[in-house]
Amino acid sequence: MKIIFAGGGTGGHLMAGLSAAEEILSRFHEAEIVFFGSDRKLEKRCVEQKGFRYRQVRAKKWGKSIQQIITCIGSTVLGIFDSLFAVRNFNPDIVVGLGGYVSVAPVIAAKLLGIPSVLLEQNVIPGKANRFLSRWVDEVYCHWRGSLKWFTQAKVVRVTGTPIRKDILSSKKMRSVEKFGLSASKKTILITGGSQGAQAINETFLRCLPKLESLHNDLQIIHCTGEYGYETAKAAYKQTKIEAFVCSYLDDMGAAFSMADIILCRAGATTIAEITALGIPAILIPYPYAADNHQYWNAMELVSNGGGYLLQQLDVTPEKIMELIADILDNKEKYDRMRMLNKRMGIPNASSNVVDNICRLIGLKSAQIALIAG
Repeated sequence: MKIIFAGGGTGGHLMAGLSAAEEILSRFHEAEIVFFGSDRKLEKRCVEQKGFRYRQVRAKKWGKSIQQIITCIGSTVLGIFDSLFAVRNFNPDIVVGLGGYVSVAPVIAAKLLGIPSVLLEQNVIPGKANRFLSRWVDEVYCHWRGSLKWFTQAKVVRVTGTPIRKDILSSKKMRSVEKFGLSASKKTILITGGSQGAQAINETFLRCLPKLESLHNDLQIIHCTGEYGYETAKAAYKQTKIEAFVCSYLDDMGAAFSMADIILCRAGATTIAEITALGIPAILIPYPYAADNHQYWNAMELVSNGGGYLLQQLDVTPEKIMELIADILDNKEKYDRMRMLNKRMGIPNASSNVVDNICRLIGLKSAQIALIAG
């Protein structure tokens, strides 16, 4: 089996692809997998750390100005020519679009070459690239039933869930305690802004530290700051008695999730898929400048189900964060109910769902799958 995963621009798109790729390798040990992605070094590093090949695609984001639009179109045309050559050379069984502007050229190249293609869509409101590409691909796999109305021109749309990394589901708390040098008995708050960090969340939470200090015997923190908030956060935690693990980026998010009693984060679709699969109560602060305000609608799916709270970035204050943390952690009945409601929403077998559909689409029967997986 030979597969191209194409897309990126955000960690969420990439992680869904890596999760599906892991599932493929677990079944087809000789599978050849290549990721076509952007020029972001973090994406390349994440892919190569997992042992997959990475190829950069020429692509620019769609902008608002005439110049940005012309640049995007020109870059996409050049990217299609590059992709035609690269895809034909590799000759994959299927091309999987992960979303984002980087996925456009490889998916169009697959269509022109007569190679099967599918899209993965993690958000309630699909991104522009996936909405545009949906008419050209064989099937679309999404996480939310609410996404179906956006894909009226697609041939087939299936609700499979968003593929989740194996380490997210398999990490054990006691091993994670050793990894972070923290306590197994204390409640743990996890703060993360996603792959790019979130300065607004970092700055506001650091202002909570003096108020949390009185709870240092019962509370500890894992704080993933992103590249730009790390030094400031590290210095702030040194001034408190609160046990904390601070990092700019964490390769093993599964370890952090296994310890988290509550998570304070953005509302990226992959993050929500992960925390619902595990049942972690959440305080969600959607990125206010996301396209179509899609993070807000992602958050609303979880919040309307009772698994967390939504805070608009303009309304985020230390006092409000403290109030919500206390409301979740001080009420065991409410806490347990939030965990249960989140878990009911989760689709932990999404990777398997997606790969089953890919195998069906390219004509691999169950007998062949069993034989190849050996």
